[in-house]
Amino acid sequence: MILLVYGDDAFRVKERSREFVNKFAEKFDPTRMNIDEFVFGKKDDVSIQKVSEAIASSPFLSTKRMVRVDGIFSTVTTKPDAEPWVAMLERVPGSTILVLVDASSKEKVEKTELWKRVSMMKEIHSYPLPALSGSELQVWITNRAKMHGAVIVPAVIGALIDRVGNNSWRLETEIGKLAAYAGDAPITEEMIGKLVSSEYREDIFAFMDAMSADRASFALRKLHEERVAGADEFPLFGMLMRQIRLLLQVRSLCDELPNVGKQDVANALGLHPFVAQKVLGEARRRSFERMKQWHELAFDLDFAMKRGLAADVAVDRLVAAMLDAK
Repeated sequence: MILLVYGDDAFRVKERSREFVNKFAEKFDPTRMNIDEFVFGKKDDVSIQKVSEAIASSPFLSTKRMVRVDGIFSTVTTKPDAEPWVAMLERVPGSTILVLVDASSKEKVEKTELWKRVSMMKEIHSYPLPALSGSELQVWITNRAKMHGAVIVPAVIGALIDRVGNNSWRLETEIGKLAAYAGDAPITEEMIGKLVSSEYREDIFAFMDAMSADRASFALRKLHEERVAGADEFPLFGMLMRQIRLLLQVRSLCDELPNVGKQDVANALGLHPFVAQKVLGEARRRSFERMKQWHELAFDLDFAMKRGLAADVAVDRLVAAMLDAK
């Protein structure tokens, strides 16, 4: 059996895949001796031989074993790279439950050769989890609040989304914080205004708006001001990376719908209209290929930081690339 869990809602993708692992442990293997997990950062991070050995191994004191592979679809992207994986995955024994996980967009995953081939195999169960918006996002927030023992009404949910957007990781953190503060009382807009900082600041927008070659000096000055004001480098890098991802998503909408407007962007991505207008204007000035290069660099730098690269160096390199006129 192969379970495919993917989508750009990284929080729900991770949560759903962990649910599968925990339910497996509860039903088949409380000791977790029959659970193997692999995480891709780059193509060579995970050995196909090791994954193959884990999949083919017989369960130990159990009838089943589980193997979880994270990041495979966004890493194994070409047909030549996919071929050996497809050959190996076609031989998954009945005693192994394989979970293939990837926090990339549904569209990106389903375009890969690996997904196309694997999705046609027997005993495949797919769980696509795209970023939430509109009523689905409101229902999700309501349910997360209940899980934290809190109550939040639709009008208040709107105030929370205005400040956080549809970032489920941050929404989960803020809902937990608000629930603890509210106690037995419902969550109010006043609580949100007091406890939840806006995802979007004018200073950051001024910095982002300046990320073009003809305003390089202004952008660098704003970056310096952010640092002088005590900005943490890691969140600063995260804001840059998030902005690049938003630009890519909006640029894709522009290419698909030439007359797309700010409200279309706001509805599609769960953004505040003000934010949607800002990102839309920037995305129209950029090519998809150029922004894709930024995203690939940001991914590499993020991986390098986990291996010891200083965060300020990562920020400087990403900013330099975004300001490069070539």
